[in-house]
Amino acid sequence: MINAGLIKLSDAGWPGELKQLCKNIGFGTLNPGIIDELKTRLSPDISQIVVEYPYRDFDFSSTYSMFYTKKHRRVSRESLRMHFFGNKIQQAGYYGFMTLRPSLVDQRGRSHISPKAVKKPEPVYIVTANSTAHLFGQPFTVESFPWMAQETDIAVCAHVAVWSIINYYAVKYSRYRSFSIAEIAAEVPGFLGRTIPSEGLNLLQISTLLTKAGFYPLFLKKNPQDPRPFFQAIYAYIESGIPLVGVMTKMEHAVAIMGHGPLKNVPSIKNKDTFQWSADYIDEFIISDDNHLPFTSVSRDGTEGSYCFEDLDYIVIPLYEKMYLNANVVIERVRYLIESNGLKIPPNAVCRPYLTSTRSLKRQAYSNNSMNADLKNILLRLPTPQFVWCADFMTAEDGFDNTFSRIIIDATAGTYEAEPWLLLHDNECVLYFDSDIDQWYRLDIQIKPYSTYINNLKGY
Repeated sequence: MINAGLIKLSDAGWPGELKQLCKNIGFGTLNPGIIDELKTRLSPDISQIVVEYPYRDFDFSSTYSMFYTKKHRRVSRESLRMHFFGNKIQQAGYYGFMTLRPSLVDQRGRSHISPKAVKKPEPVYIVTANSTAHLFGQPFTVESFPWMAQETDIAVCAHVAVWSIINYYAVKYSRYRSFSIAEIAAEVPGFLGRTIPSEGLNLLQISTLLTKAGFYPLFLKKNPQDPRPFFQAIYAYIESGIPLVGVMTKMEHAVAIMGHGPLKNVPSIKNKDTFQWSADYIDEFIISDDNHLPFTSVSRDGTEGSYCFEDLDYIVIPLYEKMYLNANVVIERVRYLIESNGLKIPPNAVCRPYLTSTRSLKRQAYSNNSMNADLKNILLRLPTPQFVWCADFMTAEDGFDNTFSRIIIDATAGTYEAEPWLLLHDNECVLYFDSDIDQWYRLDIQIKPYSTYINNLKGY
């Protein structure tokens, strides 16, 4: 029979209750580090935990069949699942769940935890998807990013980073399917030797796994002599709502990068351009790290978390088929356009590049009451591909809340294509390209700032 235990976090003896439940279903000893992290990271808004047991977890069952049944030492098949709630056991106070599996190494299994469930010193802006868990037939939905700890033998940090990204897309978009951690381990190319037990993944293996999941991966490598373009690209893809695999070669570690911290009032880095880039105004990327509960960070100077920007060496970007033009090319094209006086941009302008779907961009424009009516009409009727790059210009003084100039770029354009532009405007005119008749048009109108497009990420 499936049971449920109620743990009140106001009761000082709750860690003992959780440990006893684990023993009851064959865990042995619960790792004390799990209790410590729950005590330090959980939000004070969480007041109770409903423990569902025994629980047959999809991911642990996959590894149990593939790996643990072949081991000499007996391992229990049963997991338990902790559901986090506020004062009442209802949807409005649901903060997600964490699975505890009877692994011999790390017992923290498949989890979907709300960003609101963990303490954060500052706001974060991350990619999330709605995941549904059922507790005695009652559905509970949580906005989250998939997370688990590695099981070491069958899956290490890179497996988990790939797993979390693939399953984020599977939850959010119907065109992708979910993969269990065992399926991911089984799909690893074995040309460098055995894949189970795993000794880690290289970049080619990570790329191959993402390809098999239906993506078109792109590698980017940091130039230690000029690292700024690398971090500008990370920011641009994160701002596009695309989570990345971040690789730290010196630490032999990989994480999923899936958000960023708040934009500051002043840039952390000054540049020689005639305008600033929004990537220079952030001091941390938000990550899902298998060593800790999700929504920790990689910070610019290393003060906000365990890692700093300098630790990151490579990223692997899981792109959709029709996303051809990469972020660094877009940034260079925009820079050249502005420096050649293609648009009138004030010196305090801040450029925010991002990739988005045309459907989302036009939907936001349709409901944007502050956008100029003529500009809106052009944007809604403009022939575009499925995805476009946008470069929006804002100011820090305005809190980055309003866009006064925008460039829309064809995401299917080639790297050396001379004219990838679809639409450009400043506060005096709009230039747009009708690809159906291969014709440019110009409309001289006064355009006031309008609300910034923020559909790709969600703030917490």
